[in-house]
Amino acid sequence: MSKGSSTQNYSTVFAEVASVEPAAVSFRDEVKVLILRQITVEGVDTLIKYHLFSRQIRPVIEFGGYGTVVQDILAPDGPVARSNPDVIVLALALDVLDQSYGSPGWKMDATRAELANVFDLLVSSTRATIAVHNFLAPLWSEQGLMNDAQGLDLASQVAELNRFVLDTVRAYAPRFVLMDWDRYLRQLGAAAALDERSRHLWHAPFKRQFLDLWARQIASLACALRGKAKKVVVLDCDNTLWGGVIGEDGLDGIQLDANVYPGRAFFEFQTTLLHLAKRGVLLTLCSKNNEADVFEVLEVHPWCRIKRDNLAGWRVNWNDKVTNISDLANDLNLGLDSFVFVDDNPAECALVAEMMPQVTVLQVPNKLHELPYLLLRDGLFDTLRVTAEDRERTSLYQEEGQRKAARSTFGSIEAYTRSLETVAIIHRVTPAEISRVAQLTQKTNQFNLTTYRYSEEEIRSFMADENTAMYSLTARDRFGTLGLVGVLIVRVDNHTARVDTFLMSCRALGRRLEDAMIQHCVSDLHAAREISSWEAAYIPTAKNAQVADFWPRLGLDEVNSANGRKLYACAAGTLLCNTTTFVRVEKD
Repeated sequence: MSKGSSTQNYSTVFAEVASVEPAAVSFRDEVKVLILRQITVEGVDTLIKYHLFSRQIRPVIEFGGYGTVVQDILAPDGPVARSNPDVIVLALALDVLDQSYGSPGWKMDATRAELANVFDLLVSSTRATIAVHNFLAPLWSEQGLMNDAQGLDLASQVAELNRFVLDTVRAYAPRFVLMDWDRYLRQLGAAAALDERSRHLWHAPFKRQFLDLWARQIASLACALRGKAKKVVVLDCDNTLWGGVIGEDGLDGIQLDANVYPGRAFFEFQTTLLHLAKRGVLLTLCSKNNEADVFEVLEVHPWCRIKRDNLAGWRVNWNDKVTNISDLANDLNLGLDSFVFVDDNPAECALVAEMMPQVTVLQVPNKLHELPYLLLRDGLFDTLRVTAEDRERTSLYQEEGQRKAARSTFGSIEAYTRSLETVAIIHRVTPAEISRVAQLTQKTNQFNLTTYRYSEEEIRSFMADENTAMYSLTARDRFGTLGLVGVLIVRVDNHTARVDTFLMSCRALGRRLEDAMIQHCVSDLHAAREISSWEAAYIPTAKNAQVADFWPRLGLDEVNSANGRKLYACAAGTLLCNTTTFVRVEKD
């Protein structure tokens, strides 16, 4: 399936899904989706598959009974208990929640109470992420030109109900996520979104374009849970960040303006980029240009919103863009599947797409008024929560650039590593760290022994389990903070400690922090519990080959191997805690 392909030709979409589905069984990432519904939404499952197959995720999708939402949640053998879903998607109807909906004088109180009951049942019955939706007001006002002073018209009541839904989502975030049906309707228009005939005949109110927008958002949620959100935007400059060619048109000749089209389209696109940066997305430049010309725009042009301080890296030269993107990936220590490349030149886009199929390639649209939303429309960067580390990510990578520059002045890696004066703070995970710990399990790929993905709710449940020990590592050095960069999760069964998860952020690699963390945590667990043996696993992925020998290096012996997955064990006294003089562990 082609990345970013349109789903307007739905017969082709369904054929593509059917052709890919047998091979999707081999996808390592799986997400279980349960759709609890009071309306007919069949077809959305195929569209979800279409959008997830292109991201190498295999969805296992099940529908609950028609109009049996509460029973499906409560029944001991019902779909919620039986399937143990990762995501529960609600598809509710106002006239089913309250059969008096639409009657003169209808008020939303009974519907709100019924919704509150459903939400409470879900919170107490499952740890799944819940995709709830808002409701569509009638297209036509039953009161005509009049405005009800008390807000008793249907549109006002539905708006008040939607405020309750939004308040609930905010209260339970990130366990609850809003599927914005009202936004879909505004994007498509009623004629493309709604099917009144099918609503009356089969309780199927939505056309496939509406279902497709819904499926895209559900797929974005699944990608966020499985660590598939994109992390880097690679931007061309001429006719991408501004209109025209800076080397030919000069500073006063390029099109970039907050008030006049087409410059306004580029200005608003830069505003979108700033919003993404605030969410932790890294902005980089890859432009065939003179570097001085480009940075003159960033530093001097009155309407340029992107500044040097917003950039995590750049390659502004006359080299081919495939080489430059590869260099940026090496500098940032991130996989190419984390990258989105934006360029106006179809030849450049085609070259990158051909040579770097992991990269998502987006071409500047011919209709420039569509440019401001280019990076928002497909949810490529969607995550469930923005952490403190996300907000500081660009500065963290800029500090990493300073470290790399300093490295060249030392004669050996050991001398450089010692000069960093690295300090590690290691302790049991605190409630304030839950979001970041869950995020690391979802996004870390290279130094990750098992690559298990966990939600915040699952991390919270581990904290409440007396037989699970979770540790975090936060690091800093003379250049600044690295943030929370390490997680170790250990399950204790009698006197055996089993490592469930051990991961380190790519920012933390190459300074022996992993050794410091193992040494501290093993010592802490031995003091707290009578540990007689250790067990651990290595589950290979396309990205974690660098840690394939980690457990043998610590003295664990291989005891089982199947399909590349290796299990290791050792007696507690034989586990080698490699000491390091490069890291000072600080008690907080």
